Amino acid sequence: MTQIVRYDDVEFVVLTYRELLTAATPGMMKREIQLLATENGQYVKCFQRDQGVEAIFSQDSGYLLAESAWHHFDEPDNLIYCEELPNGSSVLLVVIRGGTVFIDTEVNIRNLMDELAALTLGSTAYKIKLFGDLPIGEGSSQFQFPTQNVSTLEYVESSVFLQLKPNEEYALGTVKQAFASLGYAGISLKKLVIIAAILCVLSLIIWYVMKPAPPPPPPPVVTGPPPPPPDPYAGFKQALMTPAPDAILQNLIRTVSDAYTVPGWTPQSLTLAGSTATVTLAKDGGNAGILLAWKRSHPDVQMSINTGQAVLTYTMQVTARSTPEVIYKLPDLLANFYDELNAKFPGSTVTVGAIAKNSNYQQSSINISFTGQSPDSLMVLADVLKGLPAVLSTATMTVSSGLISGQLTIQLIGA
Repeated sequence: MTQIVRYDDVEFVVLTYRELLTAATPGMMKREIQLLATENGQYVKCFQRDQGVEAIFSQDSGYLLAESAWHHFDEPDNLIYCEELPNGSSVLLVVIRGGTVFIDTEVNIRNLMDELAALTLGSTAYKIKLFGDLPIGEGSSQFQFPTQNVSTLEYVESSVFLQLKPNEEYALGTVKQAFASLGYAGISLKKLVIIAAILCVLSLIIWYVMKPAPPPPPPPVVTGPPPPPPDPYAGFKQALMTPAPDAILQNLIRTVSDAYTVPGWTPQSLTLAGSTATVTLAKDGGNAGILLAWKRSHPDVQMSINTGQAVLTYTMQVTARSTPEVIYKLPDLLANFYDELNAKFPGSTVTVGAIAKNSNYQQSSINISFTGQSPDSLMVLADVLKGLPAVLSTATMTVSSGLISGQLTIQLIGA
């Protein structure tokens, strides 16, 4: 439930979806907001930020709890606000980091320490505001904030939640209202024509008044040899001057193996986006302390912790290929690849897309699906991909009992 209704029937919203948008034009911005609203909730609020527009979405109506509490405490750059709710089993938790909402949630009091553990990974010092009978703070035997994470720590005397005033600035509304709040005002065609005509007249007057004297004749131009003609295979070469699919797949297999070294946590899934691999772990008897200890010995891996789940983020260190010197015929490449894959990696499902033609080369999208493969079997798949003029577009995998299922999409390129 993302909506919390106070005793006076004022509705506040938590667990919102937030995204920073940097669309180039108002039209593109509006389309992006409408698309995100379809996926994440029709109740919307937008704020202008230095880096772009922060768009906030929710399935429920109400006032933004995070911004309301932040405003109540005079908007410090870094804030942790935690308050026990009257039911005694859950708490409100708001975390502001660097002037941006990082967490806004209602969490069971038993899971509160897991939520706070991720905040201790960095060195950010917070203003901490606490209310109620909480298992955290000074003198707590369950959780105390590290010294480097505390700017100030205060136990407030009365409930902040009950004091929050409904502020229309933080009220969720429709997509149309959110877009209008950004200051994009529509201008009629008639007004545009009048404005354009006025600008043209002013430009002519300014040009006539400020018109400079005719410049002296330019010196003779010494021409050199004409530039070389454009390379007709530039697109083909650029596409293949990227990391090889077999090297990426081998790196992904090593990533899964590395994730298995976290004691008490089991890999569940892996996705690849660009050069970033994301592994999701499920709790299997472990805890946040084990994760933090493992993280200290893996400084290059980024980590985030949610209730009962952790996410590891790896940056793939794969060298790009050199400029290709030969272009092979695509139909021959497709036939040879299909036959070799069936011979060396049986049990996979292969879907070959239609051939798309470019000016001097063509390409085909190939989807490879597999189920219950061991890491050694996937190394065989990597061997099949070795040396191919191909680009690995996407990779998604799931892990169960040490076996890997998933699918790869590659673009095979040739003449």
